[in-house]
Amino acid sequence: MATHQNGFDQASSYREKLRHIQDLTPIDEPLISWDGHRGRSVREYLTPPIEPYGVDVAEWQNALSGRKEAPHCRTTPQVPPIRHDAPTMVLIFYPRPDQNDARPIHQSASYLKRVERIAAMGEQTILYVPPELMETIRAMRPDPHWYIVDSYATVWDIPTNNYQRDNFANKQPRLFQEFDGYTDADGELKPVERYNRAHHSAVCNAKAFIMYDAVMRNPFGSDRWMYVDAGFLFDDGPKDSDGMIWGDLIKSGLDSAKIDRAIGVSCDTGVVMGQYSHRDGCPDIDDECWSNPRRAWRTRQFIANVYVGNSLGMLNYSARFMQTVDDMDANGMYTGREELVVAFVALRYPNSVFSIPWFPLPIQLDYRWQFPGKLVFSRVGGPESVPPIVDPIASLYVRGYVSSRPTLPAGGIYVTTPYDYDEWEIRHGLTPK
Repeated sequence: MATHQNGFDQASSYREKLRHIQDLTPIDEPLISWDGHRGRSVREYLTPPIEPYGVDVAEWQNALSGRKEAPHCRTTPQVPPIRHDAPTMVLIFYPRPDQNDARPIHQSASYLKRVERIAAMGEQTILYVPPELMETIRAMRPDPHWYIVDSYATVWDIPTNNYQRDNFANKQPRLFQEFDGYTDADGELKPVERYNRAHHSAVCNAKAFIMYDAVMRNPFGSDRWMYVDAGFLFDDGPKDSDGMIWGDLIKSGLDSAKIDRAIGVSCDTGVVMGQYSHRDGCPDIDDECWSNPRRAWRTRQFIANVYVGNSLGMLNYSARFMQTVDDMDANGMYTGREELVVAFVALRYPNSVFSIPWFPLPIQLDYRWQFPGKLVFSRVGGPESVPPIVDPIASLYVRGYVSSRPTLPAGGIYVTTPYDYDEWEIRHGLTPK
C-alpha cells in the first residue's frame, strides 16, 4: 500500500476523512495537503476584472477575499442573451508566437478552422485571445454573442502565470524529465513529451482563470456555462451525411436541459467533466501516484477539453483548481497539463468534480480514442440521449465511499455500461482504428 510523504497510511486516512465531508471543502483545508506545505493563495490574484455580475457571484467574491461589506454587482446583462436559457461557451486561444510549434501564430490556419467550427455553432461564446488575433477571430462571426476578450497581451500576462514564467521555463520541464514511467512495463499510458513546453503549460494553467474571469464579466447574464478547448472540434472528427466534419454537432447546438441535468448533480460546488478511456487501469487511492512526484503522471484520468456547471460551480471549481496548482508547485509536483491536476482536485476537494465515464458512441458518431464529451451536451440523439454522471471518488478512487450526490444513469444513444466497450465493439463488429 502506498504511503504519504509523512508516513501515514494514505488510503485509510482519506477514507476516514471522506466520512466527514458534507458538501464543499474549505479552500484552505484540502484533504491532500502534502505535509501542510502551501503555495501562494488564490486570494492574491483573484480580483474581478470589472464589477461582477450577479449578487451570488459578488457574495462569493467577498467570501473568498474576506471582505465584510455589502456586495457590489451588476444586475443587467451587457448583451441580451441569445435565448432565455442559453448556456455560455468559454474558450482560450493563445498560440505560441514562433514558427516551430503545432500552433504557431502565423501558421495557425488549421487551428483557426476549429475555432470557426465553434463560431458556426451559433451559441453565445466568450473567447480569450491575444490582441493581434482580435480582428481575425471577430471576422468569423460579427455578432454581439461572439464576445472577445483581449485584455491579456500574452499568456504570461494572465494572473495565474505572470509570477511563474521562470517556473514553467525551468522547474516544470525538469520535473517532467524526472518522471519515472517511460518503460514498456507501464503500458501504453506514458508521459507525453509534447506537454513539456513552457507556453503550452501556461495555456493549460490559464484555463481555470479565464473561466473565473468569464463568470465575473458575464456579459450575457448566464448561469449555465461550458468550458471548451479552442481545439474542441479537431480536423479528423466524424462527418455528417454532407461530409462536414463535426457537422451533426455544429448543426444541433447545445441542449440546455442536458446541461441543467449535470448542474443538478454538481450544484453550486463544482463541475461535470469527462473521463478518458482507461485501458491501462485506474489508479485508486492506494496508488503511489498520489504521493510520489515521479509517478504523478499516472493520475491522468480526465480530459478537460469540455466541462459544464453553473456560475458558482465554475467559480468554486476554478478557485480549487488554481489553489491545487499553486500547492503542487510548492511541493515539487508537475502541473504543466490540466488532466494531471484535475484528479488531485477531485480528491483534495470532494464534491467539486463529477464525471462522465468514457463509453463508446454509436458507429455513425464514433471517434473512438477520445471521450465523447463533444456530443453529450448537444442535441444529438434527442432529449432522451443523456450520459451517465458519477462521483469519481466512489467510482474510481475509494471503494465503499458513499457519494453525497446520486449517480445519474445513461439513456438513449448513450445507454452503455461505462466500461464494457470491448464487448460493445465485438457486438457491433468494430475494430480499433
